Amino acid sequence: MPVIRKLQIFDQIKPRLQFGIKIATCYVSTEPLWQRILIITSFISTILCFVSAVLHVIYTFQGQFTGNLAMSLMFCSGSGQVLFKSIFMRYHRKSILELLDKVKSLHNDVENEELNYIAAKNLTKFSNIWETCYKFGKAIIIITVFGFSIANIVKGKSGVILQLPLIPTDLFYFTHIMLLSQFLFLSLAALVVFYMDICIAFFGFEIMADSDILYDYISAKKEQIQEDPDFLKIITARYCEIVDNINRFNNIISLTNLVQFISSAFLNFAILFFIRSYPRNPLGYILILTVLVQLFLPCVFGEFIKIKMERLSTILYLTNWQDLSLKDQKSFLIVLGMTQREYGLRAAGMYDVNIYTFIKIVKMATSWCAFIFTLETTN
Repeated sequence: MPVIRKLQIFDQIKPRLQFGIKIATCYVSTEPLWQRILIITSFISTILCFVSAVLHVIYTFQGQFTGNLAMSLMFCSGSGQVLFKSIFMRYHRKSILELLDKVKSLHNDVENEELNYIAAKNLTKFSNIWETCYKFGKAIIIITVFGFSIANIVKGKSGVILQLPLIPTDLFYFTHIMLLSQFLFLSLAALVVFYMDICIAFFGFEIMADSDILYDYISAKKEQIQEDPDFLKIITARYCEIVDNINRFNNIISLTNLVQFISSAFLNFAILFFIRSYPRNPLGYILILTVLVQLFLPCVFGEFIKIKMERLSTILYLTNWQDLSLKDQKSFLIVLGMTQREYGLRAAGMYDVNIYTFIKIVKMATSWCAFIFTLETTN
């Protein structure tokens, strides 16, 4: 497959990635006016949403946890997650752009035709997966935003879960203003979350594609090591590149993962409490699906990256490296020693990002919900 095809794959995705990175990092430079307004408005609305949700909890809490307060807590946790993730992503903006350039280099041609073919196949596969995730994620976000907003409109005053500063509650159009504000805040926050997570997903998929490219190349050559003089050089260079990309990716999302884990625990608790309180309301099930998908995303990347790196270690060990010259054997053993380390994602350098962590957070939120619901029922 010619190089132009691989570059076309990246060029089709690049505009959405660049726009997503600008929204995720709240970066405004030379974009069209509508994009600059959208980026700034999204960040300001996230701050207002967080403040308004906190104020509503303070003003309406009377010693009893209700479904309305659960939704306010959800807004508070969700907007706080978006705000802090945007700040951390902005701090790592330079690293994100550097990683984007390194990922783009995967789509460039190399002299080895077999490696070119393997790269094109894997990059196409993971790009198609990303496109599917992009469409699926957009559909979930749209359904969630409009479903949540319509449900609150139907409930009227009891659907108000925010308290904007400086707006008195006895204002004649107070309910209408709050419901409209909730819709705008949720729409803009959802936009930021979507592009932030879809950009993170892209980098995760590209790292997995890079790992699969090297795995397929080693698999094709493991019985013919001596026939390819560049074999050792290629696997050493590409393996070091994969490790470097994993480290860069981990540094970028390390703190954002910690923020997401903490906020997702509260989000899951709030929504599960709402579902327990109103089991026939379909809104709760839509919300829990959205939150679980968002939490599952980094966990599944951490799990797959770890599995694919372990698989690379295994396939390297199974090659006929004994057929190499003594000098090359020594070099190969150094590479083999590098592969024995465990590579994966960690939140703040303390917590593993994997499926087990996802299960623990959901179980913890479920336990909180059961305890609080039992307490409220008893009272």
